[in-house]
Amino acid sequence: MKCPKRSEIALIQTLTRSYPELLGVEKRDLSLEDIEPDFESRIEPECEYDPNTEADLVIKNALLNDGRKANIAVAGNIITRVGSADEIDSVTGPATKVLDAKGNSVSPGFVDSHLHLDVAMQRLGTLTIENVETAADFKKRLIKYAKDNSSSPILYVFGLHYFDDPIIPAEICRQTLDEIVNDKPLLVFAHDMHTAWANTKALEEAELLRKMPPYPHLIEELGLEQKIIVDSDGIPTGEFREPDVYAFLEGPLQAKYPRSAEQQLSDLATVCNQLAGYGITGVHRMALSQPVEDLSFLLLLLELEQQGRLPIRVSSSFSSVADHNMLNDVLIGYTARDLLTKARKKEITAAQLHDSLLELLKDAGTDRHEKVKKMATEGGHGENHPMMDKLLKVSQKLTDIIHEKHISHHTKRENPHQKDSMPEHISYHAKVRLDTLKIFMDGVIEKDTAYRLDQTPSQGIPEFNQDDLDRLLAFADRLGIQVAAHSIGDGSVKSMLDAISKAREINKDIDKKRGYRIPHRVEHIETCSQEDLPRFGKLNVIASMQPLHERGPMTMWHTLVPKSEWNTAFAWKEALVDDATLVFGSDWPIVSCDPMAGINHAVTRKLWYEGARNQSVTLDEAVAAYTSGAAFSEYCQNIKGEIKSGMLADMVILSGNIKELENESYNLEVEITICYGKVVYMKQN
Repeated sequence: MKCPKRSEIALIQTLTRSYPELLGVEKRDLSLEDIEPDFESRIEPECEYDPNTEADLVIKNALLNDGRKANIAVAGNIITRVGSADEIDSVTGPATKVLDAKGNSVSPGFVDSHLHLDVAMQRLGTLTIENVETAADFKKRLIKYAKDNSSSPILYVFGLHYFDDPIIPAEICRQTLDEIVNDKPLLVFAHDMHTAWANTKALEEAELLRKMPPYPHLIEELGLEQKIIVDSDGIPTGEFREPDVYAFLEGPLQAKYPRSAEQQLSDLATVCNQLAGYGITGVHRMALSQPVEDLSFLLLLLELEQQGRLPIRVSSSFSSVADHNMLNDVLIGYTARDLLTKARKKEITAAQLHDSLLELLKDAGTDRHEKVKKMATEGGHGENHPMMDKLLKVSQKLTDIIHEKHISHHTKRENPHQKDSMPEHISYHAKVRLDTLKIFMDGVIEKDTAYRLDQTPSQGIPEFNQDDLDRLLAFADRLGIQVAAHSIGDGSVKSMLDAISKAREINKDIDKKRGYRIPHRVEHIETCSQEDLPRFGKLNVIASMQPLHERGPMTMWHTLVPKSEWNTAFAWKEALVDDATLVFGSDWPIVSCDPMAGINHAVTRKLWYEGARNQSVTLDEAVAAYTSGAAFSEYCQNIKGEIKSGMLADMVILSGNIKELENESYNLEVEITICYGKVVYMKQN
């Protein structure tokens, strides 16, 4: 499965599909002509360094990925020399920290190009039960979890699978859960995040423990009432089906029990330290269609870095949602990126950056609701719409929830960057970047929500119709913003490539002035038509894929996709044609984030049937997808992704030869992870 969107956004998108005349993309909104193009190059220049500077860190007896034996010198955060022992000894001083690689592989630090830090943070302190198969085991695990977390005000459980004999019967859901936990809210989510189960306390605190109808606002009008399971008296049993329905349950509870900024900073440090333990020195945080969450998260990242507690680099992204605020989302992200650029250049201080981003966050938290209010009060087709009053109430409730979840913990505290202990400015080579706009084009194969060329699209798929997608791409491209699109089905992939092609033509003069074309990205690409595969290279589009998503027959995926299309499914090898850039990620925490497991799987992938096309890649290609390819995708090809003089000192020392990953089984571990010239992980013996 893939990481799901937030439940409140799922509800907003259901509303948009149901009332396009009110919430659909406003055609007369912002246009290309309204916005001045951004000609500034985002490509990082080469680092300046002195090769004769005394090293702060030396790695001796290293085996580089190309087979060369070398020693490596680091001064500050830059690799200053790669050479013989004598060459490195000349810059080794009494204060130099020396690490011995013992002849083992030293690789550029791995970069996970697709994961979800927010979700990983959310799951800290929760219970995961992916392997639970019986009611007895479920009860045993929950009793222990509740006992171990007796001080927690609310309990979350993730990963429950569906069975013919359900572990939580729909008709007695809350009673079943009450037998385990009855003194605080308990929420259990299915492994695919399409169902939520709640105990009685959760229903009470979400104000849903009452006879239905009347249902929450717009539930009946949207045709969703059958997804709230009720008993013979009309009282909800505690089972809620689909995120746009359990948003009415989850949202109020998350708003009532928000995590403080300090708790979130601690959680963020924890998950980033976990990632460093896998040899990961950088990640691409993929947004989940919640623009407010993206800005809130950016504030956390910047604060953690300034505190000196961010161990890895994070290239974040911001969302655009397919509704009336689509292009304004782009402008919000563009403004945030511009502020971050100014801070890197020391044109503004870290404190000024924080204040400006906070104002942007507050505006983003209300702009969708303000447009709904305007329609309801200023005349036109909106004020007399029969659902306007209910829509306004739902919009206000969602706005309040989003404020409590993502804004209030920032506004309730002083600017953290004004403390004497905090640096005045952020570093030019800051660990935090923001270059990417993230959108969703479709869902997943397994839920029949992928946009496929061999099927008639279901309602709401693709999320962006071609006209709106074309506008979005041309608009973002004009501003120099990279767009990354969740595109599982071949229809979504084609739509995205078509939109990029049109944007390339519209903005070709801008590209000439910039000196390059924006490296837009297509995420996942589980299916792709044969004629579209070569377009990645020709259009300079990055193929962003996840090796551990691929599994051999037979899974539900294989029963839903015709065998005739298998040859171009998860087509890692063919995505590389015509010098295309391939990057690998994980979708963590949904799937393991271990880069070595991903490399090994990509290299040793089995054919799905005799005579099938081989889509495995070589070891060098797989490693590049986790290193140099990732660097290119974030404009850092001049400063990251290789071990050579002048590169940022992001490296990983392994316990053996990286070539072991060419074998089906391997015994290879991360010994030391180095980011920004500092050891951020060392294996404990």
